[in-house]
Amino acid sequence: MFAASAGTGAVKFFIAIIVAGFLYSPAPSLVVVIRKFSHRLASERGEEFVQLAGATIRAVSRGVTGISALQAFFAGAGLVVAGIPGAGLTASAVLILGIIQIGPSIVLIPLTIWSWTAMETTTALLFTAYMIPVSLMDNALRPLLMGRGLQTPALVILIGVIGGTISFGITGLFLDPIILAVIWELLMVWVREQENA
Repeated sequence: MFAASAGTGAVKFFIAIIVAGFLYSPAPSLVVVIRKFSHRLASERGEEFVQLAGATIRAVSRGVTGISALQAFFAGAGLVVAGIPGAGLTASAVLILGIIQIGPSIVLIPLTIWSWTAMETTTALLFTAYMIPVSLMDNALRPLLMGRGLQTPALVILIGVIGGTISFGITGLFLDPIILAVIWELLMVWVREQENA
């Protein structure tokens, strides 16, 4: 059951990448059309929400993909220095697990435990001391990066990322934070209007 849903999610992800590739070159003209359409729907706030959606997508991409790549780099460097076989494959697994919001601990914790049986005590201790911060890096840095450049609180974006990924997979990773950010901004506008009334 889980394997079937994971396989379906992977197929959807690759289809989304192909569609995004076709939409990449006409993207600027599509943005102009979307802005005009949103201005027609809500003349005062329409374009603001389009900008908010774009900023949220950039923040989520930077927070999820950027931190996952950084984590994979540091994990790979530690694995190479420690002389662990298959360092490149393990670093790739760290990257993928970070992007899909599972986290690298599934790979790094068993590897750290294995290091205590295969390495000398000092080397295993140094390896463990290095891998623990690498495993927890996303927990500290992701909320900071996601909140940069947005008026929406980082906690709202983080809840959208985690909830969206759990509920809808890789699609929800980007869709849910946008929806929550727009709802948050609508709520703030409504609160301000009530205060001014």
